[in-house]
Amino acid sequence: RRRVPAAMAAATPPRGRQQRRGEEGEGEGEDAVVELTPRRTRLPRACNSRPKVPPPPPPPPRQERARPPAGAAAGEEEETTPKCRVVTPLVAEPEAPAELPRWRLRGMWELASVINFLHVFRPLLNITVEFTAEELEEAILSPNNTLDDVHMPLLKSIPPVTRMAMGRGTWITVLCRKLKYWWNWVAEGDLPIVASHGAEIEMYKALEPATRLVILKAICDIRVEQEDIRNFIDSSLKRGYELPVFRKERIGGDSYGISYWYDEDPVLGHRLYREIRQVEYVKDPTKKAKGKGISNAPVVSYQWETVACNFIEFELAAEKLFSSRNRTEVSLGKKLKNNYLPEMEKIHKKKERLLKKQQREALLLDNRLTVNGFTSVRSRRERKRVTYTFGKLEPDAFEGKTDIGRILDHICSVPWFFCLERQYYTSFTCFIEIIALNSSFWFSGITQ
Repeated sequence: RRRVPAAMAAATPPRGRQQRRGEEGEGEGEDAVVELTPRRTRLPRACNSRPKVPPPPPPPPRQERARPPAGAAAGEEEETTPKCRVVTPLVAEPEAPAELPRWRLRGMWELASVINFLHVFRPLLNITVEFTAEELEEAILSPNNTLDDVHMPLLKSIPPVTRMAMGRGTWITVLCRKLKYWWNWVAEGDLPIVASHGAEIEMYKALEPATRLVILKAICDIRVEQEDIRNFIDSSLKRGYELPVFRKERIGGDSYGISYWYDEDPVLGHRLYREIRQVEYVKDPTKKAKGKGISNAPVVSYQWETVACNFIEFELAAEKLFSSRNRTEVSLGKKLKNNYLPEMEKIHKKKERLLKKQQREALLLDNRLTVNGFTSVRSRRERKRVTYTFGKLEPDAFEGKTDIGRILDHICSVPWFFCLERQYYTSFTCFIEIIALNSSFWFSGITQ
């Protein structure tokens, strides 16, 4: 007896039922169709039972928006919808022609690099003169003693050692000789200045400020390559210093190529920079892509801006960034207001108090010099020649003067009065005032 598979047994009805159906169908006719019994339903199992999920609701009908008419409505929609890259203008070109050289100098990233180098490695550079970033800019624009004080200590630590004595008039010659060996390692292009029997001094002063800044940047790069600075960096990292101490990290930016940098120094000052990176694709006919003919070559350009240099400019920049439509700029403006501006405000107020104190001291010094007789208290139409003698004064010498004025004029004509020190002069003047106010008899004796 053959065994019938379970699937076939379930699909085939029993024979008895088929015969009965056939007998009944013979009576009705030859064309009668045999009706099969429905398939028996099985109990659901845990392995193949699935709950019946109702079908999802049909999606709502899509409403087509009416297109705005060409003209003012389209322009308003473009204005209200911000683009993916929003750059808030923070720096404008100055209107005064005298400020253009400084503005162009601040638009070079080399200036920020030099200021950061002087801030990080100041203990090793042996630069004794303190100056601000604005004074350094002024020295680069028009060479002065500050530029000498910066270059000479740097050149002394750079090989090869020269036999020439380095001074304020000869360091430019030493600069030319040392750049001859190092220029190709730290810079590109031709050497901007060469030694030519002393004529290089005037050539250096006639260079553009941007060229002088590039030369100073090259000197700083050469100085970093020396062994003492390398050892200083290695030892600092071993002691636990973080790498951002030597390599500046940005404080804000986005993925579209915009970066913000912050630099602070108690002497040089505080500065905020912005770097804008732009990528443009230019058709390059020399390169051909597969199946496309001409390919586009990316051209990268950079724009550097010095956004703020003092507390007022920082406050204005933070307000502009905070009110921007770009979320990255808004977060940076909030960061400036909360983290940087409070400390800068304290330093700004401290500098204002110090400046007022210096002005008061200068005013007191001027008043003291006036009382001492170096400058005149009263205006005189005619100035008479001073005679340092003990002789009798002229009768009209005391006309139109007070008692104390007459006494002081008489005493100042004596040579020993100028030998008094300043600390004794104050008490001596008070003594003369007391005598002049309380004793008219003594004063009449002097005039006679």
